[in-house]
Amino acid sequence: MIFSEKITRERVFAIAAVGLSTLCYVLSMPGADIASLAWVWAVPMALWAATRPTWKSWLFGAAVCAYLSGVLTLIWLRHVYPPLGWLAVFLLPLGYSAFPFLWFVALRMIFPASGKEHGFFSRLLNLLGLAGLWILLEWVLTWFLSGFPWMPLGATQWERPAMLAYCPWTGTAGASFLIIFFNLGVARYARHLVVEAKIWRVRPGDSQSMFSSLRSICPEFYCALIPVLLSVFVYWNSCLDFAKNNEKYFVFAAVQPDFDPNEKWDSSRTSACAAVLDELTLAAAKGVPAPDFILWPEAALPFPVDLPGYREWIEELVAQAGTPLVFGGICNGNDEKTYYNSVHVAYPKSGISDVFYAKRHLVPFGEYLPFADYLPFRKIVPAAADCLAGTSDEPIRIYLKNGSFSMGALVCYEDVFPELGRDLVRRGADFLAVVTNDAWYGREAGAYQHAAHSVMQAVSLGVPVVRCGNAGWSGLINPLGHMAVMTENNKLDGTIYFRGQKSFEVHGWRRFDEDGNVLGAGGRTFYARHGEWFVTLGGLLFLSAYLRNRRWRKKNS
Repeated sequence: MIFSEKITRERVFAIAAVGLSTLCYVLSMPGADIASLAWVWAVPMALWAATRPTWKSWLFGAAVCAYLSGVLTLIWLRHVYPPLGWLAVFLLPLGYSAFPFLWFVALRMIFPASGKEHGFFSRLLNLLGLAGLWILLEWVLTWFLSGFPWMPLGATQWERPAMLAYCPWTGTAGASFLIIFFNLGVARYARHLVVEAKIWRVRPGDSQSMFSSLRSICPEFYCALIPVLLSVFVYWNSCLDFAKNNEKYFVFAAVQPDFDPNEKWDSSRTSACAAVLDELTLAAAKGVPAPDFILWPEAALPFPVDLPGYREWIEELVAQAGTPLVFGGICNGNDEKTYYNSVHVAYPKSGISDVFYAKRHLVPFGEYLPFADYLPFRKIVPAAADCLAGTSDEPIRIYLKNGSFSMGALVCYEDVFPELGRDLVRRGADFLAVVTNDAWYGREAGAYQHAAHSVMQAVSLGVPVVRCGNAGWSGLINPLGHMAVMTENNKLDGTIYFRGQKSFEVHGWRRFDEDGNVLGAGGRTFYARHGEWFVTLGGLLFLSAYLRNRRWRKKNS
């Protein structure tokens, strides 16, 4: 009977741990907007790991937690080419969740060896090592199977710039590390209070009550708490610095046509779509404040730029608006059977520039088909031709009334890859322009999750990000992570899924001193200059923690 009750309690604890961690993780994601839960999502699983459950039950629970978290985070994918989208919802997390699962395996190995029988520095190294492994696995996601680093943990704080204050030095990895380290610190503190210090057994008037406060001290928790508090101070200092050393770059207007992503490819609707772009573009040109350029989304109309009639229409529209246009388009590749997903600039007097950016990181199964020669089908998307990957990371020089700027273009989900934006900034980009089409994702969390990556690019690289989507999140992100988003009728609680246009005034770090000398162009932040050094440090911390625990187990076996 006692054995049966013990098993029941263990199962209840396991189910509660898996359920709570899954729920907190999913609700911390953009769209659900309870980002505070990111700071405690791993606590239930860590507390369960501390009880040293059997490896069979742990691996099963960890797999369920990792997989369900991935499915529920990506549930909006069901809107992409249904019912094929449902396959992505359930199949993609099989690879996407493999890395959290590996982290859970390490958690079970290392976290139980963080009790009072170990010294403070050993316990601290364990927590730092586990946090280091998390950011190492997030980095692996940027290239594994072509890469899908969707929603690193740090991006959950996209609306809380004070929690992103370390990103100019560490990239998104710094924010993710901070969150995991704090989770483990909280779990360690809870374990210490309940199991080791046993504070709940001390009664008022007990001879030991005077020492209860000392017994409750868990130095690892304070080591995890202090960087969080310091982040607020670093952010405050950055705000003061930016207030003194920023300058107005330009004004841009985002045009959000809100086309149905499938109907846009229907030739019978071309005239109607063109009329919408006509109306919105001319309205944007007359906006207040008056824009220095207008921004269209990805592949605003799905026609090659040099298609007879299409090029003339764009150039005539830009001349009528009297304002340069940056637009997502399509241009022919090596032959008529290939194309580039590209970004172009058109000027009122000279027309469409010959210089353009071609998307470098293509979407698997969307713009190209992996192992196409071995599959019975070639395409899933409406385009009949095959998309080619661009090779140049050179920014585009854009000439405006108040001077010229170097623009780094990113197309679709390229902003989720930190190295792509970093390449552009290192080559001198003054700002990043993200053009996308989030209408594929339905009207749920997908657009918000995608926009969070643009915030991480802006903060990590120290440049403004201007953003325009066919439907979804269009607006401005400044180098500190402050956002201005276009909503219906400009209401604070208005939807982001609508048809409209709006102007935004862009400020960035001062580019020149009083004598006209360049100030920091081509990599304004430590991260922009040095890349993923912090991930390397995280890997070394984990290796140190792993080797220490291996020696300890061997010594005590």
